[in-house]
Amino acid sequence: MWFTNLFGWAKNISSDLASYQKKLDRLDICNNCTDKKDNFSFLFIKKKGIPQCGVCKCALYDKTIWQDEQCPKGKW
Repeated sequence: MWFTNLFGWAKNISSDLASYQKKLDRLDICNNCTDKKDNFSFLFIKKKGIPQCGVCKCALYDKTIWQDEQCPKGKW
């Protein structure tokens, strides 16, 4: 998971963090999405209990904190 975190940080290096409320709103939308996966899986990395977007494959907790990020389905 460190690899995906590192990629996310590098990608969002010029981005601000989203507000706490915005992150909660985004996670609420993601938690009700049919494409949400309950367990993270990327190549040989598997993490139980870490939610993942089934479309873009991002870890949802990491994706929702960045102001510049967007839902791949346009939901937020």
